[in-house]
Parts: sequence; structure tokens; C-alpha cells
Amino acid sequence: MRTRKWLESAALLLLGIYLLETRLSGEISYYIAAQFFWLPIMAGIILIAIGVAQVSYLLGSAGQSSTNPDLLLARSPHTQGVTWLSLILVCVPLVLGVVLPAKPLGASAVGTSGIATSLNSLNPTGSTGTFSLAPENRNVLDWVRAFSAAATPDEFTGQPADLIGFVYRDVRFNDQNQFMVARFAVSCCTADALAIGVIVEMPDSAKYKQDGWVRVRGKFQVREFDSHQTPVLIAESIEETAMPERPYLYP
Repeated sequence: MRTRKWLESAALLLLGIYLLETRLSGEISYYIAAQFFWLPIMAGIILIAIGVAQVSYLLGSAGQSSTNPDLLLARSPHTQGVTWLSLILVCVPLVLGVVLPAKPLGASAVGTSGIATSLNSLNPTGSTGTFSLAPENRNVLDWVRAFSAAATPDEFTGQPADLIGFVYRDVRFNDQNQFMVARFAVSCCTADALAIGVIVEMPDSAKYKQDGWVRVRGKFQVREFDSHQTPVLIAESIEETAMPERPYLYP
């Protein structure tokens, strides 16, 4: 039992430190929405506090030479139910977090349904803030919301856009001059992430690799895509760019 408690204490301390490190490094933005960034901080502090308390108790029980330390642990209400299984359950998320590289969702995470160009099923009215933004200041989520609320795609003809996202193509893109500039919209965490995108058209755009991050500037024209009339961003310039510090967009 004493060995298990020392190992469990170490696992709690390390897991707490790991959670705080993901927040300090910004990697936590790959997993949860910005409004929940306080959760790993609180969880990390609590885990470290529990680990420190257990270490203090273990050191205190070891100092009581007149009593069997293992017997003290067995009688303590703070050590009941300590098993190898509970230790493994504490260690699993720590091991996975350290072994697996931290990276955001990308093209490989898009489901079989592809990328959404409409948010009708999620938020048909969009956000009032979306429509108060100048076209040049709208991100991918803002434009998809605007498309969802529009009576006709023709109203976007000639409107300018300046977008950052990752390159995405699927079987619908027979035209080598087209791709989607895409992002993931996250309400809570990556479990509810929705892939969204704006169609881009530009000669020789096939040279931009799937999943690479780009900045696209241009103006919209209506084109037929997947048997529907759709606003397509006719690119005037495409630049390869670094992934944003926060790769997800938040509804």
C-alpha cells in the first residue's frame, strides 16, 4: 500500500503540473474552447494540492517509528480504496498527454460528411455581431453564418474577404483550381467540433497542400458547386502562413 501511495502521489503531482503546463504553453487551445481555459488551471492546482497532502502524510507516517507505517495508512480515511487500478487510471491521461504529440484538428479529422458551408442545423440566425462586421474583418465562421442567413447567394457577389484557414479538398473538388479554406468551430471541446469552410477558386491552386495553412484574399462570385449555387471566393492572392495561436473558432 505504501508503494502504491507514493506512486499515486507522484502521478497526481505530475498530472497537475502537466495540466498547468498545457495552459501556459497554449496547447490546451487544441482541446477545449477558450471560455473553459480556467478548468485545467483549477484541476492542476487541486491535483497538486492532493499530491502534496499525500506526500506530507506519507512522510509524517514514516516518522512515527513506534507504529507500523503501513498500518497507519490502512487506518487512514485518506488512503482507503487505493488499488493498482486507481493508480493506472490516474496515470493513463498523463502518459497519453506526454507520449502523443499535441496538435489541433485538421483535414484528417473531417468526418465522412465533409465540411459544412452552412450552419442551418446549428445556428440558423447566426450572430448579430457577424453582420455588423465589415466584410474584410469576417473570419470563416462569420462568412458561413452569413451564407446561412442569406435569402440568396447573389447578395455576396463582389464582397471582399480576407480569410485564414487550412486547405481542404474532398471528392467533390473535381476542379483542380478549387479548394476550401477551412476551420473547426468549437463550442465546448473538440468532441463537438464542426468543420466549416469557404470555397476558394484560383488557377494553379492545386499546389497548396492539404492541411497547409493559407491566407486568402479576394472577392465572392456565385458558382455552381455540388449541384448548388454557392458563393465562391475568387482569390486575388494566396499566401502560405503559420497556424494561428488559437486554431479554432468559437460560435
